[in-house]
Parts: sequence; C-alpha cells; structure tokens
Amino acid sequence: MLHLFLILIIIIIAILIFVSICIYKQQQIRNTEIPNQNIGLQEGLTNKSNDSSTIILIGDSILNNNNYIFTEGKSVSDLIKAEHSDTYLFAKDGAVITDCYTQIEQISKIEPESNSGENKYIFVSAGGNNILSSRGTLSSEIIESFFQQYSTLILSLKSSFPNAQIYLLNLYYPLDSRFKNLYTYIDQWNTLLSEFAENNKLKVIQTNKFMLKNSDFTNSIEPSETGGKKLADAILSSVVN
Repeated sequence: MLHLFLILIIIIIAILIFVSICIYKQQQIRNTEIPNQNIGLQEGLTNKSNDSSTIILIGDSILNNNNYIFTEGKSVSDLIKAEHSDTYLFAKDGAVITDCYTQIEQISKIEPESNSGENKYIFVSAGGNNILSSRGTLSSEIIESFFQQYSTLILSLKSSFPNAQIYLLNLYYPLDSRFKNLYTYIDQWNTLLSEFAENNKLKVIQTNKFMLKNSDFTNSIEPSETGGKKLADAILSSVVN
C-alpha cells in the first residue's frame, strides 16, 4: 500500500513539473512576441501615411467641385485624397482672388510634420470667378487689373512659403456657347499667367490642354467626375512622394 502511495506522489510531482515547464515556455513565447507588437503599434501611430509630401489646394471650385458632384468620393479633392492622404482642401466654391488670402492663412495651422520644407505642394486656381462676375463689362484692361491682384497673391504666397512647390492652374475654355465670348480674355489671362510663372520660376498645370470634352464639365462650367479625374491625375503626377 505504501508502495502505491509513493508511486502516486511521484506521478503528481511529475505532472506538476510538466505543467510548470509548459507555463514557463508559454511565458517565454509571449515575452518575445510583445515587443514586436509594440513596434508595430508605434509605427502605426507615427506613420499615419506613406506619403512624405503634403498637397494643399487653394482657390475656387476648379479644385473644390464638391457642390457639383453627387457620387461620393468623386470630387477633385476626394480623388486626390484617395491616392495621397496628406491632402488639405482650403479652396472654396465661388472664391475670387482676394478670398484666397484667408485660405492661405490656414496653411500655417497644419500640424508641423506636414508643414515644412520642399515637400509641400501648393496648387492654386484663382481668377476665373473674377472674370465670370465681370463678363458683361470685360476688357483687356480689366483682365490686366485682375491679374495684378493675382500676381500679388502668388508673390505673397511664395514669400510666406519659400520652400514650397507652387503650381498655378491656368483657365480652361467652357464649351457652353454662353461662354464663347470669354475665350479672348481666357487667352489673355493664360498668356499673362505663363509669363508670370516663367519669370518667377513657378510651374503651370495647363487645364486648357485636357479639359476639352463636354463630358469634362457639369453645370456648364464646373469640373465633372470625368474632368475632375483629369485634374486630380494632373496634380498627383506633379507630386513626388
């Protein structure tokens, strides 16, 4: 009987030793896994996006056509953000040149890691609403006056953000017959803009080269889903990640 009791004690001790070894090994496995999990979590918090550059949209409804697009995710800014998450939309529907100063003030409020150096790309579309609002009284002199406002705005932007890559969008030609009488003034504006950009080492996105079809427009003059995709692609192709 005593012999059987000793055997039972030995079996119990062996089981306890086995369980202890299993627990120890499991704890060792957890200790090696946890640091890796923490590293992954830190990377997820600090690297919000793989984008190393910031896109900023300033101006009017050419860049903010949200009011004219009824399919979710198909506005110009949404299409850009889908490919480049570090994108800021400050452009406003109906904005004229002087409205852009308030938009530019918003740039300084961007978090520091997205607000420095040559990795900032600023795209400006302005002037079109000034021309539209004066289309009954337009003249070459008025266009020159508007462009003087525009050039002052861009030089102020360049002075505030000297390391930023600044792109100017020229004006396209609305295909609706009601706007045909504006073509001469659009030509004048685009010529002034090209000369100004060259003299100040700025780059131009020539919207008049690809906004060419009826399908590119909605509400007669605004970028449609199709036109917006062309604009978004032109902007994204200008940015180096």
